[in-house]
Amino acid sequence: MPLLLDSDYAYLAEAGLEVIEDEPSRFLIFREFPLPAGLYVVAGAAQQAANVLYVVPPNYNTAGGDMFWVREPLERADGKAIPNVAGLGQDSRIHGSVEYRRWSRHWTSREWKPKVDDVRKIVDRIRWAFEYPDPLPR
Repeated sequence: MPLLLDSDYAYLAEAGLEVIEDEPSRFLIFREFPLPAGLYVVAGAAQQAANVLYVVPPNYNTAGGDMFWVREPLERADGKAIPNVAGLGQDSRIHGSVEYRRWSRHWTSREWKPKVDDVRKIVDRIRWAFEYPDPLPR
């Protein structure tokens, strides 16, 4: 059984986003998800894209998640820490013997609208997290 709705797959194709699905684990993996220019590095080299794992809730599209996992060990180019990112073995997800690190985000001001929101909202949330890695003021 597919993880997403037919309209979600049409959007992903239109947006040029390639995904891999692991239906038993409910993993949706965005291959080469674009990163903001100049913000991230891996081992000192500029990083233009990352592989992102998202766990699709069983009650999709009535609920959206608040975290995702990243394969690459991203660091900020400016040397600042990335908040709410777990290290290896800390709530990681494994796919194809590759470990993905958790990025925990809580989109309280961007609530999920049941039966309205879809994979576009998931993509927007991931983009937002990469563009604004600093915590929001409380």
